[in-house]
Amino acid sequence: MKLRLGNLVIKYNDNPLLGPIDASFESGQLNLIVGRSGCGKSTLLKLIAGFHSEFTGAISLDEEYFEPEGNVALAFQNPESLFFNSTVFEEILFSLTSLDKKDNICELTNHWMEKWGLSPEIYSKKYPFKLSGGEKRRVALAACTILQPKIILLDEPLAGLDRVGQSDLSKIIKNLCDEHIVIVVTHEPELILQDNSRILYINGKETAEYDSNTFLYNAVINPGFYPIPQWYIESVKPYAEMYELPPVNSESVANFLRSIKNG
Repeated sequence: MKLRLGNLVIKYNDNPLLGPIDASFESGQLNLIVGRSGCGKSTLLKLIAGFHSEFTGAISLDEEYFEPEGNVALAFQNPESLFFNSTVFEEILFSLTSLDKKDNICELTNHWMEKWGLSPEIYSKKYPFKLSGGEKRRVALAACTILQPKIILLDEPLAGLDRVGQSDLSKIIKNLCDEHIVIVVTHEPELILQDNSRILYINGKETAEYDSNTFLYNAVINPGFYPIPQWYIESVKPYAEMYELPPVNSESVANFLRSIKNG
């Protein structure tokens, strides 16, 4: 599947806010939208979801007219703040109650809980507010996406989590890319970036698309391009011209440096 933005200009009160944007987001890869605060990342997500209608240009899904309704799930920042059910199972199942056919909604809920690393045997009867931060976030995102749309939009899904929670959630999000177009807005792309990621970089009112290695290369070589951890820059910069760069985590960097040393 491919979502395509063609000559898209986002407007607010008839004034151009961002664009023109020519970009594509595909299943089978993790799609990231990055840029500094206030650049329009979240507004672009809202536009794709159908919540912002002031724009010019075209949006297509697999070369056909794109209709957001029924095709998109959007999870805003800190979605766990919207919990209102007494058990994890009820929280995740709730959206399915809107379906005309309700025969297998319990089975669907259990399946989707497993997708988000929430074993039904362990989590179904738990009170959502008593879970850890990472568990709450997974429950909230499972509830937001239980209708399993073609496109999943996540706004800062790793924000506020500890390293363990970020790592666990990153793995789950990456697995969803096989069957969905997953688009993630983030200030810290290094936390979730993978080898086959595509990045839409918003810089002012201009945008550019990068693969993960090109994005990391630019961030390492040019300190003003985009901020990534200094320890990573110092570790890999001597080799940036010669090798494909590793993800931004200590294990990957250690393996990268070890492979160079061993020839």
